[in-house]
Amino acid sequence: MRAKAYAAGTVLNALPTGIGSAFGIEMHTIVKLRPSDELKVFVNGVERRSIVAERILNSMDVTAEVIVESEIPGGSGLGSSSAFVNALICAVKKMKGEELNAFEILRSNARFSLEAGISYTGAFDDASASMLGGFVVSDNRKMRLIRTDEFEGYSAVLIPKFSRGKVDWRRLRERASEVEGAVEAAMRGEYCKAMKLNTEYICKMLGYPLEIAEKGWEKGICCGISGNGPSYVAFGSKNEMEALAETWGEYGRVYVRRVADEPAEDVVIPTPFFRKLDG
Repeated sequence: MRAKAYAAGTVLNALPTGIGSAFGIEMHTIVKLRPSDELKVFVNGVERRSIVAERILNSMDVTAEVIVESEIPGGSGLGSSSAFVNALICAVKKMKGEELNAFEILRSNARFSLEAGISYTGAFDDASASMLGGFVVSDNRKMRLIRTDEFEGYSAVLIPKFSRGKVDWRRLRERASEVEGAVEAAMRGEYCKAMKLNTEYICKMLGYPLEIAEKGWEKGICCGISGNGPSYVAFGSKNEMEALAETWGEYGRVYVRRVADEPAEDVVIPTPFFRKLDG
């Protein structure tokens, strides 16, 4: 059985306020399940232990080999864990012949991620973008979506030469008032403004170079830091993303991919939990 999920690029980091925003990027994580008497996990050909996979399969009464093929670098700020959990839950449900209810899957994703210690907030925003595509704004504390928006275009993804620094989530939350403007912008669907304000805050607090984003801003491109870093993401037209890729090339490896514009799997989306707000 097979299932997939997308990478997630950050508009608004949920750590400071609990409100997050992200968009789906067509960088894929694919999970394949093979019935087995022993639970094993292979990520891009390498066997690894995965606490979250153990929790998911044990809770769903399944034993299998989990084969993971992923384009999303781990610890990059691109929702690699959210994508893996989404794809794994979907694959198990397919194996058992169960309905792919998006709300149930995303709430399970957040719960398993918190229990396994792979997320500070449950990453409901990343998980939602990873499964549904498009742009989302979520309340991660209540595990509900506030708004969703479609977008046809491309994304540039920079995987920089430097690695992630220490994430002081307490400090990020203590000064959360400084990111209120970004929250308000995201709630209105002003994703470019929200991304800029979020990036100024996260780069200042976590010590990432703002100049990488500024190179895009100078060209009028929507871009910023993704998650807790170190990756940077942008969205816009294909020409804009290709031009930005040339500029960002000095900082690391750059990918240009489509913004995901449809769900990664054939999920059922319950309207009480996934609705657009007017305005």
